[in-house]
Amino acid sequence: MTSQSNKAPIIVHLIYRLDIGGLERVMLNCINKLVDEPFRHIIISLTDANNFAQDEGNPIEVFCLNKKSGNDFGLHFKLYKLLKKLKPQVLHTYNLPTIEYHPIAWLAGVKGHIHAEHGRDIADPQGFNKKHNILRKLMAFFIQRYVCVSDDLYQWLIHHVGISDAKALLIANGIDTEQFNLPKVPSHHIRLAIVARITPVKDHLTLLKALVILQRELSEQDMPQLAIVGDGEQRVALESYCQTNKLNSVRFLGARDDVAQIIAETDIFVLSSLAEGIPMTILEAMSGKTAVVSTNVGGIPEVVTDGVEGFLVDKSNPEALAKAIRTYINKPRLITEHGEQARERIVNHFNEKNMVQAYLHEYNVLLGKG
Repeated sequence: MTSQSNKAPIIVHLIYRLDIGGLERVMLNCINKLVDEPFRHIIISLTDANNFAQDEGNPIEVFCLNKKSGNDFGLHFKLYKLLKKLKPQVLHTYNLPTIEYHPIAWLAGVKGHIHAEHGRDIADPQGFNKKHNILRKLMAFFIQRYVCVSDDLYQWLIHHVGISDAKALLIANGIDTEQFNLPKVPSHHIRLAIVARITPVKDHLTLLKALVILQRELSEQDMPQLAIVGDGEQRVALESYCQTNKLNSVRFLGARDDVAQIIAETDIFVLSSLAEGIPMTILEAMSGKTAVVSTNVGGIPEVVTDGVEGFLVDKSNPEALAKAIRTYINKPRLITEHGEQARERIVNHFNEKNMVQAYLHEYNVLLGKG
């Protein structure tokens, strides 16, 4: 960023892949909001970077290490050399795939270490993997602060993983509540949207099965329309499922950078995930006065109160998802009522300003300024 001095303390953000997910948006939004602070931010991706994820208006220096699939032991040396060259004061890692690199950073002379848990590993959604949790605990010798984005993750980190509560901290994700507050675009149809990577943990298939159930009960005219925003390895299979089951009301929009406008054209935000932290997309939708139907997993109950801002249902249960959506179809006044309450909830409890100030405080402490 142009306003950051080359002599300013460097904070390196280490991420597995710079892509278009919620974690990446939290990171980039926070960096952009700290542009006037005396730091220089650099992103290192262990693998690669999707150009879509980078804001051309605020270029941030990005290094890609092109990690090989599986174990890539040479990557540790490659990262060590890069950190020795950059000389950062703080390393901020994100989620399990990056936590093991704190010892390498320590050997490279990095003094400040912070790790953020935005959600559990896709292969271990409940966080019970002993090997992973031993790694998390061992890294506590190098990491001064573990940040969790939900109370669910915070309690798990302390009571299950065994991280000291002196090192653990809850910083809830926050969003720009003014950006996600466009006027709703009217429609004769009820419009659903899911904004998420098309991966197994998001369980889009259960949502599509719920639509098949509704299709048996409703006329074509009364069927809600579903916009699937995002991309991923399961997209082709899901498109085939829609064709086979004649789900003509479903549109695959791919990765988009106009989510605020999509929310303005959405009545009900749906999320069928098997596991979550506190997803940015649900905060953005609620900020835009959108009712929610979501699985009752992870940190989502900390944001959505069942029957107040939306409905919470059991995971992997298409019948329950269909029933919740059908409630809105039968009582459309609830869409507006829950949407208004959703907006109030986000403005009061998940504002981006609070999140940015919390991270700013932690960076200052690690830099000896706290």
